[in-house]
This record gives sequence, C-alpha cells and structure tokens, in this order.
Amino acid sequence: MKKRLSLLLITAAAATFLTACARSAQTQDTVGAEPQVQTGDAVSEEESTDGSGDAATLPDLTESRPVAYAPCVRVNGVIYQDTGFLSSMVGCGNMDGKITTSVESTQLPVKDDEANFGKGYGYQFGADDTLLVYWDDEPHIFRNVDSVDTSIPAEVLHFTAEVKEVNEGNLLVTYIAVADGFQEMSAGDYVVSADNLMDEVQTGDTVEIWFSGYIQETDPAQIGLAYRIEKVNEK
Repeated sequence: MKKRLSLLLITAAAATFLTACARSAQTQDTVGAEPQVQTGDAVSEEESTDGSGDAATLPDLTESRPVAYAPCVRVNGVIYQDTGFLSSMVGCGNMDGKITTSVESTQLPVKDDEANFGKGYGYQFGADDTLLVYWDDEPHIFRNVDSVDTSIPAEVLHFTAEVKEVNEGNLLVTYIAVADGFQEMSAGDYVVSADNLMDEVQTGDTVEIWFSGYIQETDPAQIGLAYRIEKVNEK
C-alpha cells in the first residue's frame, strides 16, 4: 500500500513538473517574441496612397476674359453711353431714329443705328449731347462718351420740398414745386430715402430732389429711386 502511494505521489509530481515546464516554455515563447514590424512594402503602399507630396493643380488665372461695356449706341458717327438715369420730361411721340443692328456687349457699336444691348428700340435727340433711348418701354438717357459733363441730365425729374421730419434712413418732406418742363406733382407729403442725401438737413430746410419719376401711392406717398438730394441755400 505504501509503495503504491509512493508511486502515485511520484507520478503526480512528475506530471506537475512536466506541466510547469510546458507552461514555462509557452510563456518564454510569448515574452520572447519580437513585436510585429510594418514591412517596407506596407510603408511604401501607405506612402503611395498618401498623396501629400503631390503638386496641386491650380486653374490658369492668366487667361484673358472679355469685359462687357456699358450699354452704348452709335448715331450719326457719335457713340452715346447709358447714364443710368431715366427721363421724365414730356416730349413728342415721334422718334428721330431706330436701332437696327446690334453687337455683343463686349463690343462697341461701329456703325450708325447700332447698339451693344439689342435692337428695335426707338430714340430721340435730347439736350446737351444726350440721346433718349426707349429701351424696355423706359426712356433711358444716353450721353456722348466724349462729353465732359458729369451733371444730372436736364431730363431727370426734380422738385423742391420742405423737410418735415428727419428719420433713420429717410426724410418726410412736403412738396413745394416741380422744375420747369415737368408735369405738376400732387401736393402733400412724400417719404424719400436718405441714401443719396448730400448735405446735413433739419426740420424746416428746403431740399431739391432728383428721382426716377416713379411714385408709390401709399400714405404718405413714397418717392422711387432718389438719385440725389441737396439742401437749397436760401438767400
């Protein structure tokens, strides 16, 4: 019995020793293993997809682009250019001529009755080197391109008024009189934007207002595009 027990103990001890050796071998294999290193091929592949070293392709900004001219028309050898003003002066209904040919907006007209904004529009000669072109049913004022005159054309509607209120961004004015050559305006008060007010004004001052001729029928009425507002120096 004692011999059998001794053999069992020896066998168990041997088994324990072998198991410990096996575990020790496994642990040494794991600890002693070198860490994984990215191979040169993998690095090259990453670099090839990085693209950080590629030169950026920029658009060619040196390419010339055509520049559009202001609307122009040629009549009797003279080129007239749009001033941006509309005429409100009463005139006859007879046209002095008609635009018959057109060129691109990037070109200037080279022959009479030619424009760079379309054709089929009638025109009338105005005062002081101006031409009235009835473009889209509105009388646009054109001026000789060689003219040194930079004033507001005489055909632009203007009137005098008394400042009733000075508000943020606009004036409330009371109509006094319209300039000669224009139809009489309705008496009463008008609201007008102060965007193009040239002088500092206060209640009671008299001003002269140039505008497009359009009036919005509200209460009080509102003046359309005001080209210029000046304080009248009373004598």
